[in-house]
Amino acid sequence: MPRVDRADVRETDDESTLILSAGGLHVLMIRLHYGGTGGETDEVINSAGEVATGAVCSWTLIGQVLTLELDRRAAARLGFPRDYRVRLDLPPDGFSLARDSLLEILYTACFVVDTPEGRVTSS
Repeated sequence: MPRVDRADVRETDDESTLILSAGGLHVLMIRLHYGGTGGETDEVINSAGEVATGAVCSWTLIGQVLTLELDRRAAARLGFPRDYRVRLDLPPDGFSLARDSLLEILYTACFVVDTPEGRVTSS
């Protein structure tokens, strides 16, 4: 399971991107494009820069483990298993930033978040 030690968020008028890194290298990026002709669109981007749009079917953040359930097409494109897991070894402020960003970006997917900051579900 990949581990990340840094979380950054970049926001513009058009998008919000959560960047998860380890040792200074990007492991995974999750981005939400706002508005436009197609409405809001989420994307998952691997370390090689491959992009899969609308890739996440559901997700969980239980403790420090983020699990993304990806559709088959997206998993193949990204080179990830369908249940892609990442361990968030982040300081408390970085963890809170990642948690909040995931809730903002992937709010339309089915999710369960169960962390010391509380439990949130999509239902």
